[in-house]
Amino acid sequence: MPSVLKLDTADDLAPPTALAEKLEKLEPSHLETASQILNIIARYKLATGALLAKTHDGVNFLAHIYSRVVAGEVVLMCLPAFPFKSPNTSTKVLGRLPDKAEEFALAHLNGLCTSIKDIYAPGAKLMIVSDGLVYNDLLGVPDKDVWAYGEALRALRARKEFNCIEFCRLKDIVHVDVPDELDEIKYVANATNFRHALLQQFSRPGYNVSLRISEDEDTCLTYRGYIKFLETDLQNVYPVGEGRSKSKYKRGVEYIAKQMLKRGDAFACAVRERFPDRLRLSIHVSTGESKLSINLLPTDTSFTTPWHCSIAFRLDGTTLTGHRSKFEADDTFELVYENGRPSYFREKSDLLSWATENGGIICEPVYPAGVIIRPEAGRGTLSIRDIDAVKVRALAEINSPVVLRGFTQTRSRDLFVEKAGELGAPFPWGFGLVLEVKDRGVDTCGLNNVLSGEWMPFHYDGLFKTEKRVSEDRIEKLVSLPPKFQLFAAVKTSPKDTGYTLFSSSTMLFKHLPQHLSLSTLRPLTWTVSTPSFNSTVIRGLPLVVDHPVTRRPCLRFHEPWPQPRTHFDATHVTIDNADTTTDGTDSASICDVLASLLHDRRVAYYHAWEKGDLIVNDNILAMHTRSDFTAGGDRELWRIHFD
Repeated sequence: MPSVLKLDTADDLAPPTALAEKLEKLEPSHLETASQILNIIARYKLATGALLAKTHDGVNFLAHIYSRVVAGEVVLMCLPAFPFKSPNTSTKVLGRLPDKAEEFALAHLNGLCTSIKDIYAPGAKLMIVSDGLVYNDLLGVPDKDVWAYGEALRALRARKEFNCIEFCRLKDIVHVDVPDELDEIKYVANATNFRHALLQQFSRPGYNVSLRISEDEDTCLTYRGYIKFLETDLQNVYPVGEGRSKSKYKRGVEYIAKQMLKRGDAFACAVRERFPDRLRLSIHVSTGESKLSINLLPTDTSFTTPWHCSIAFRLDGTTLTGHRSKFEADDTFELVYENGRPSYFREKSDLLSWATENGGIICEPVYPAGVIIRPEAGRGTLSIRDIDAVKVRALAEINSPVVLRGFTQTRSRDLFVEKAGELGAPFPWGFGLVLEVKDRGVDTCGLNNVLSGEWMPFHYDGLFKTEKRVSEDRIEKLVSLPPKFQLFAAVKTSPKDTGYTLFSSSTMLFKHLPQHLSLSTLRPLTWTVSTPSFNSTVIRGLPLVVDHPVTRRPCLRFHEPWPQPRTHFDATHVTIDNADTTTDGTDSASICDVLASLLHDRRVAYYHAWEKGDLIVNDNILAMHTRSDFTAGGDRELWRIHFD
């Protein structure tokens, strides 16, 4: 019987006997898959509080997921969220429409669903059930603002192809006579009818909100959360001053919070009735009895909902969230506009500006890490010659990969080689300077599965670029001499949703290490790698963690184990030499499993979908990479040059 759960968030987790009470018969393989799915959801839990209740941890949720897995059906989830932007646009948020905070929240949630699809083929879908019209009148937000926010979210989802995210409409929640096709006028005209219908159809008779706050922990937690954000949301709607004291304002906030609880209870009843087959997620801290509380943003702060905060990006790609006033008061950040509207803050740096005499560039953060750079005047207005090699290299050392899109002449082989020389000292191989990465069938050219269409292990380039050296104790050792950078160019692309290149930055990976495998635990470890390829190379004593030569930040140096069942070519075997020195005695295979899982984790790995003409500069020390599979014999072709 496989272990049911491996969460760090609970102590005594759903024993199979407890689960068996809810289901007639347990199939071990399905139970393991259901367990893995619940573990994926657990990665996204709120930083405060446990994901699951302490009574029969996860049994109800696990049983729900298990039944889906047995039937081979999509795991369906729903999340009441994304109502409207806070009415406090002076100190909290940047405007009334979605901005980069919403974009990263949807990317984060879409990543949750695609992570499930990575291990369970039917995948998962998340329906966002907007509660905007449930509460907006209490906060003084016009109905038309709720419409505009929701429509912009839908457009953002379509533009960014967050295909695992769904939205529902009013008629999906309550019985209300509204047109099938809504526009702004019809939506606003029916908003009041919706609120009346919701309360009439789903309010519970005798619901005593004060009693619920005192007796029900979930209700109390939600009430406290409401008060916390209402105190700042309503500052400009109901300003303290003549005729309204601070104590009167506080009482008013508490009154509105209780009104929200009443309506929220009716809304929750409607969601349960309309979507009984969906796993219930929540943005609020909860006991974990009936819903799973998740974080919508990749942040360590308490600001976890994009409609209540602004988002800021450090140069290394990590995110901060908080009130706009906090970032406006910080001289190290600057406000960035997108499509004429303020969208996010970013750390100031000269590295993010060049080619100004020819129109300049746009530098945009990508989820979960990396930067994409485009000509500001539009595609084709700058060429590969205009790329500032010094600044791009320096940026890549801090935040990789750096994607350069929309530049001309990137498929000129001579200019490609010339730009590599500007970026650093080109690093030649036996096959020459430029490697044409494309499917060559069984002709490996001595590069194992690099020139194939199959999925590759996560790795850093040049692991098997070695030479023999004599150490101080006069022992001859095989030393790995990998290059510092890669420069890629997309000459031809593979069919849609295939042939991704994945990049995983150590900056992101180390943020998500489990408690039992901290950075201090990993740093003293070494590893051995062997493969029949590359002249049957065996390298011993490789450090698992190295300091970056420029930034001095810790970086993972690893190769994902790749046993024979996973490849038609040569296997690659990896063992941790001194795993038994860890405090909890974690074995080599377990450490490798954790690292491989994190490298593929959608909170860490950036999946790059190539467009013809794309260039990528990647720091080979900071970020490991791999390639997803594509149709054998396809046209996909990349050029790659290594440089130091």
